[in-house]
Amino acid sequence: MRTITFINNKGGVGKSSSSVIVAHMLTQMGKKVLFVDVAPQGNSSSIFSDLDVIDLLANMIQGTETNQEVTVQDLFINSKMDIHEAIRKTRYENLDVIPALLTLAEIEEQLKADIKMPQQFRLKNHFKKIENEYDYCVIDCSPSISILNVNALAAADEVYLPVRCDGWSAVGVVVSKRLIDTVSEYNPALKIGGYFFTHFNARKKISKEILTLLNVILPEYFIPVTIPQSKDIEEMSVTGIPIGELDKNRKRKITQNYWELTKYIASNDNERKKIKNILMPEFEQMIIE
Repeated sequence: MRTITFINNKGGVGKSSSSVIVAHMLTQMGKKVLFVDVAPQGNSSSIFSDLDVIDLLANMIQGTETNQEVTVQDLFINSKMDIHEAIRKTRYENLDVIPALLTLAEIEEQLKADIKMPQQFRLKNHFKKIENEYDYCVIDCSPSISILNVNALAAADEVYLPVRCDGWSAVGVVVSKRLIDTVSEYNPALKIGGYFFTHFNARKKISKEILTLLNVILPEYFIPVTIPQSKDIEEMSVTGIPIGELDKNRKRKITQNYWELTKYIASNDNERKKIKNILMPEFEQMIIE
């Protein structure tokens, strides 16, 4: 199982939507995928999970819950539990999910207080039990520097950074890079797959400025695939249907670009060089125009 994470310390950069779309598109390539949500908001996993979050939380507040729903927070709390208890089937073939709840935010303090075992390897230890059951594990992280995200990175092989074309997103990339470097000290296998732009508009001056800035700071990690602004992302959050499912023939620009990104992620190093050589001239032309 190859484990990849999507992270940026800045929120609103398209991290959750990108992780959802890429996970679904990997299944369209014939891969078996486990999607894991470690963001307390649970936005991304709600698209795949049949868990009635509103009803569950209402019952928790009222103290009337009748059954215990198993989510990712249980994996953090209980190192001995069977991870299969947290895995849910989705309506999509070859795509399973481990969802998150808002109560996940409470877990971090519990982890800090537990000094009996290393905190950063809890997810990794659970994943070892299923490493032969999936081709990919895709993890959506929260926009923060937290022990939850550290766990995700400690369990990962690669990390991808979505970037919105603004200064705060660029700062988020730098902050996230520092976190990745720190985690790499005890997860030497972790590498940066690259960063890509979301909500991209080549006609805006700020888009070119942020692109230039990051290419100076982190030139080796640039992926020449840009995700345009699109109402399809907003509609996906309402319908709960990934773009790759709505637009199976990939007629829309945003679907085509996410497909290119997914192919890049699924490729090896030699293939990535070829993909960059093909995509870079088109990207450079778009910037010039």
